[in-house]
Amino acid sequence: MKQAWMLFLGLVVLFAGFPAHAAGTELMDSFSFRLTIIENGIEHQWEYDSPNHYEFETGERVIKGEEAKEEVERVLKKINLDERATIEELVSRIQQSLYPKVESVDIRYMNGDGKLFTWVWHKPE
Repeated sequence: MKQAWMLFLGLVVLFAGFPAHAAGTELMDSFSFRLTIIENGIEHQWEYDSPNHYEFETGERVIKGEEAKEEVERVLKKINLDERATIEELVSRIQQSLYPKVESVDIRYMNGDGKLFTWVWHKPE
């Protein structure tokens, strides 16, 4: 009985870390990611290049390394980037969770198969 319980508990722990359906983009499955947002004339940019290059820029401030990695992962989670997403969906997510007065969005994403996805949007005048 104790062995069965241990096996059950081990399986629960093993599968608890694997979601049944992964939504959004995982950086580990990507070659490259670039997101540029302009709001109030200030440019914000997130970059990732496989395997370990992370960079975050906001205005004149540039961050690299672990702090930039956290920023890139945070923004990806907020916008929930998906290859099938429309630019309107992405802009809406950006406005709701990051920059409500966004003026411009430019997203470049290359998946693990080397396929490039591009989304570009400018606020209508």
